[in-house]
Amino acid sequence: MNDIEQIEKYLAGEMSREEMQAFEQRLQTDEAFAETFTMYKTIGNEMKEESNDELTETLSSLNKKYFTEKQEGKIVEMKTSGKKWWLYAAAASVFVAVLFIIQPWKSKTVSNEEVFAQNAVVEDLPTVVRGTNNDSLQIKASELYNKKDYATALPLLDSLTKLKPGEAQLQLSLGICYLQTGNYSLAINKFDSLAAGESIYKYDAFAWKALAFLKQDKREDCIAALKQIPAQAANFEKAKKMIKQLSK
Repeated sequence: MNDIEQIEKYLAGEMSREEMQAFEQRLQTDEAFAETFTMYKTIGNEMKEESNDELTETLSSLNKKYFTEKQEGKIVEMKTSGKKWWLYAAAASVFVAVLFIIQPWKSKTVSNEEVFAQNAVVEDLPTVVRGTNNDSLQIKASELYNKKDYATALPLLDSLTKLKPGEAQLQLSLGICYLQTGNYSLAINKFDSLAAGESIYKYDAFAWKALAFLKQDKREDCIAALKQIPAQAANFEKAKKMIKQLSK
């Protein structure tokens, strides 16, 4: 995956927790990459939510902002003294091309089902946990869950969480099983318990609670749950994108 694809995936909130951590670490250590990311994001912020006429004007202003035209526009010189100017050119050209294809400045109403499908990304459970006795119950529950056989995995995970009440990932997975099998009240209760705690899955629980409301066509409750995710959370940008989709 190239740099532009990584940036697009990050901004779309489609990275796993591990991918996000690696991406954000690179932003801290790779100056050229960080500058490319900043410009790419800036162009996106300035161009979205605009009409076609406004877009034309914005493209003109962005051209003046990031490029200097010489010899009647035949030669384009980047306004940067940094290295890897071609990364800026690639980011700008690819981004503009993609924008004209998907036309995000045009309002589009998305269904609850579309938003759910885009955001209900389930992380696999490990079938083997280092340093523990990996009994057959844990292995079987994880295998079924990872195959998305939630109905069959549910009773096994229910038993497993009773044996290991401190395992937050198992608790979250049980909540997801309840959600995926239509047991919304039990799912929300499980997510509320996790959200009240301080595990690394605290804000994931808020996001899944929001999705449980969305499954029930409760958009306002969904948005309210998403708004409880703070800016420092890893899934904040994803939550913000969902709120924007649901507010149209």
